[in-house]
Amino acid sequence: MQFFDVFPTFKEAPYSYIIVPIILISSIIGFYNKAYFHALILHPYEIMRGKRIHTLLTSAFIHRNWLHLLFNALIVYGLGYDMFGNIQQIYGALVAYILTPLLFVLLISLPNLIQTCQKRKDFFFTSIGVSGLSFGLYGFSALYFPLQPMKSSIFQFISNAMQSWVCGLLILLLLAQLNKSYINKYLHVSAYVTGGILALLARPKSVLEIFNYIFN
Repeated sequence: MQFFDVFPTFKEAPYSYIIVPIILISSIIGFYNKAYFHALILHPYEIMRGKRIHTLLTSAFIHRNWLHLLFNALIVYGLGYDMFGNIQQIYGALVAYILTPLLFVLLISLPNLIQTCQKRKDFFFTSIGVSGLSFGLYGFSALYFPLQPMKSSIFQFISNAMQSWVCGLLILLLLAQLNKSYINKYLHVSAYVTGGILALLARPKSVLEIFNYIFN
């Protein structure tokens, strides 16, 4: 058995093979080089005062520890492949090559911008990691083809991707109520919702499919 018998080829998942190594290398550098780490960290208080705007994007390329890094890298690898393939299925390879990196940037920067506005007065708050992209990809994948059949061994009532998306959102909202300061709960929620919205914008037919499903 060869590697590509199990995993997608570069042609099938180009941006997974580009961004994940960059995240891994950059994060490892950040583990051992504190100046590099602090140069990329998101600090909403400073951003709202016109400084460190670049960190809306660069903070995704550093992580606090190996577990945080490897979990996010795995999710981005798998769901980045899913995003590219879904877009290619509807619009062709050229559009997928152009639209996928744009969506990656939006799924990193928009949730960071939302939490920057939320934490604009908190001098001590900082944020790092590519969790925004990870949860944004989850939200995107579930609503791009909202009526795609889907089953869950835990939630027996789920029969399609849209129901799975709603269930995922409810779980994230419940988890956001837990008092775990080390989990960036509200970033996860905003990224997940942002991913869903971008899926509907990328494939407007999804909106009609959801409307017909609900009201017919």
